[in-house]
Amino acid sequence: MNVFNPRILDASIRDVTGCLSDTQKADVLLHALQHLPSEGSRIVMENAIQSFLQVSGVPPPDVARALLLRAKTRLAAGYRTSAQQDLLSVLSSDPANQDVKAIIQSEHIRQEMLIREPDGPPRFSAEVWREVALYLPKRDLKSLLSVPHTLSRIASQLIFREIDLHFTASPEPSRADDRYRGVHGGRDEQELDAWHYQRSADILTRILVDPVFASQVRSLSIYAVVSDTSHTLAFQTGLCSFFNATVSQSLSGMLINSLPKLCNLRSAHCSGNKDLINRMLETMCASNHRLYSLSINFVNRLGDINIPPFKHITHFSITAEGGNSTSTHDFISQSHDSLRSLVIKNANWTFPTDVISIRHLTVIEFEGCFSADSQVFSEILSTGHQLESLTLSGVLECTPSATFRMYRSSLPFLTHFALKIVSLHRHVTDRDLVPAISEFLRDRKHLHSFHLIVPSADHRRIGFDASAWGVLPSLINLRSLCITYPRDLSPSLAGWLIPRSVRALTMEIMVPPAEDLLLFINQLRPGIPPLLTFVGMTNFPIRSVMNVIDHGFSNVRLVRIDESVCSVIRLDDGSIEIEQWPYRRVKYHTAVWLESLGCEDAIRHLV
Repeated sequence: MNVFNPRILDASIRDVTGCLSDTQKADVLLHALQHLPSEGSRIVMENAIQSFLQVSGVPPPDVARALLLRAKTRLAAGYRTSAQQDLLSVLSSDPANQDVKAIIQSEHIRQEMLIREPDGPPRFSAEVWREVALYLPKRDLKSLLSVPHTLSRIASQLIFREIDLHFTASPEPSRADDRYRGVHGGRDEQELDAWHYQRSADILTRILVDPVFASQVRSLSIYAVVSDTSHTLAFQTGLCSFFNATVSQSLSGMLINSLPKLCNLRSAHCSGNKDLINRMLETMCASNHRLYSLSINFVNRLGDINIPPFKHITHFSITAEGGNSTSTHDFISQSHDSLRSLVIKNANWTFPTDVISIRHLTVIEFEGCFSADSQVFSEILSTGHQLESLTLSGVLECTPSATFRMYRSSLPFLTHFALKIVSLHRHVTDRDLVPAISEFLRDRKHLHSFHLIVPSADHRRIGFDASAWGVLPSLINLRSLCITYPRDLSPSLAGWLIPRSVRALTMEIMVPPAEDLLLFINQLRPGIPPLLTFVGMTNFPIRSVMNVIDHGFSNVRLVRIDESVCSVIRLDDGSIEIEQWPYRRVKYHTAVWLESLGCEDAIRHLV
């Protein structure tokens, strides 16, 4: 019986080529490459031709054949600029090459596209510039839009992969919160609203008329924060003439018409009223969008909503007030096989342990109610083997300390843990809770973020005191820390308990006497981690950012006092300026600004 082993042929080829010179090996390689299909083999071709061109003594006709093979493969893969460079190289050595002319004719390449200025600097292909631009933050990409270069077009493509549109006016700072009064006045706010209306209309129009632009969009976020859409807004100069109804209603109609054009949409977020969200979901489902991420935020009280099935959802987030959770649980149940990240924020809901497959999840964020018969802690700790991020917040009506003790070694891949107890039920007392959590987290070298916020009035009922900070030195790779500061902890010791690796720190102060605050900061100062870039203080009577910087945190770039956020700008002469963040920046653009300041670790402290 004859049995042929294909590996014998591979070995024979290797043995034969091992006896050849480098030039002869290059000839064998070039012959083999001519049989390689152009489609689906670009990486193999690129590596092979690169090694071929590094061999000295190869005849010029063979070099031209190699460059032609690579040009064809690049054209088949859509890399036209780099393919044109190969064709130009062949024409430089053989201006009458018929194969190049045939490719130029078949690919409709203009001859002048292959001409390079003889004395100009070397030019990189668009593919190389695109790889460079992928590493730039969004603010730098916006700067490149004004550069007369290929980078401008590439930056535009990358920027508009993620689009956020604002349909209705943001709350006036004077009514939303007094802290923003003086940061921007009413007129500036009206002008900014008008600018957003115009921008949204321009982008939606571009999506409707330009299929190439529409195909580049990967992520879409809609913010329609005012639920009253009956109020007619004054039109500003430059708005399209067909805006003969209210601005928000017109933009909503354009949005619904634009959604089917977004053929490559992968992530969608909508913050608005029930009607707008329902229309968006129905349109995206009918358009067969392959959505991976879906986030919805109801700005008014949730009524009945039917979330259509999206087969490929890996991340789902819902924020609502009140309402029935049945339809949401039905959607989660339908998506339980694909779902990897789940965010639920509704103070009246309980965690849907009966409809979700926790063992598949890597991210859980739940803000709601932990009822007396809740099994959420035991379900998560016993089956959440893949969890990397766990955030729990709400009213505590159960006693989970025994569960944390029982599953001391669970969640081995955990990098973020957060527990915020908004309040305790009057009958709940679990004095081992915080000590059990401390033991649960102790010596976790993969933990990068730890948040623990407890109610000041009930801290003794859950065992929170200075010993809660004792676990911190064991978390040697911690970068983000948000924690309640206990009354019985000495500030001169507290700073040294914080791991040296921490970059972002928020402390909720159980308020000491006002006259002792500067002394408190001074005593805390010697032990503050040297790499700290962000500091936040809540329940903090001192409102002077300069006092916080001068007395305790001289190296930070960003300071938060309660809900006020300020950048610290250090001038060349050594002086310091404070820039308070306006309302929209805090609410909508936190991630971009944190990236520009090098404070990415503070994202969970502000969002």
